[in-house]
Order: sequence, then C-alpha cells, then structure tokens
Amino acid sequence: MSPKDIGHSQHRLAISVELKLRATGLTLDEIVADHLDYLHHEAFFVVSTRFEVTAYRTLWFGLQYDSETVEQGETVGNGALATVRWYDGEPVGDGHLQGQFAALKDVVGDMIDKGVFTPSTARQYLKRKLAERVGDRQELLIPTGESPFEKASLNHS
Repeated sequence: MSPKDIGHSQHRLAISVELKLRATGLTLDEIVADHLDYLHHEAFFVVSTRFEVTAYRTLWFGLQYDSETVEQGETVGNGALATVRWYDGEPVGDGHLQGQFAALKDVVGDMIDKGVFTPSTARQYLKRKLAERVGDRQELLIPTGESPFEKASLNHS
C-alpha cells in the first residue's frame, strides 16, 4: 500500500491485497497483545468500516540487539504502537521518534549489562520514557498483560 493512499479522504484506495486470514473475530486489544509481531512488522494499520485508516508505527521492546546479556526478546505483545501523522503521502515526525526510541533502547541495554535494570524494570522504564517522549502529540498503545493494552500518555501541565 502506498502511503499516499493512507490517511487522505481525497485519495481512493487502489491496491491489491492478498488476504491470508490467521484469525477472525478478534478485538483490536487481542490483536496487538496476542498476535502482532512488533519486531517483524514495522507498521500497523486499522481500517474502519468506512475505510478510514489509522496508521501506527511498531516499537519493539526487545533488547537482544542492544544488550550483551539479553539473549532473546519476545516479539509478540512486547512493544508499543504510536500513531503516525501523514502529510502529502509521507509520515511526519516519525523519524525523530524512531531515533529517540533507538537511543533509549541502547541506554537501557547498557543498564541491563551493568546490572542496574532487570528485564522487568527495563520494560517499565522503556514504557515510561516512551510515554514521556510521545506525550499528548500521538496516541501510544502498549499491551500490558493485565488488560490487553493501556493508552499511555502523560498529562503536561
């Protein structure tokens, strides 16, 4: 799908999609918590019944590439979704968030290697810092395990 076809009501959706259903009858919460692979899918799109598209960037919390001591990170249910704003067929501000998140993961990986964080505290830190970076500018969805996902944002006064 061309980004030009996404997020603009004046554009007609002119794509060919090969449907390969894996499951049906799932809620958005169930999909992002139990089925979405945050490492192998860089984007996630929600299409309403009126063909309104909301685009999300996937942000994987796995630290195996950022830490010498973490051997493997879960890919399903282990990440966040941040909305992506589009202008003239291109994502706006997306690269900045991706760069900040990559730097954050690098620091968190170092903190695990130094024994400052456990994998659990590292995940909590990633969630909190990511919510601070995103703020109220974008929607941020993070699967929690207790309820399927939380909408994370901080109120700035």
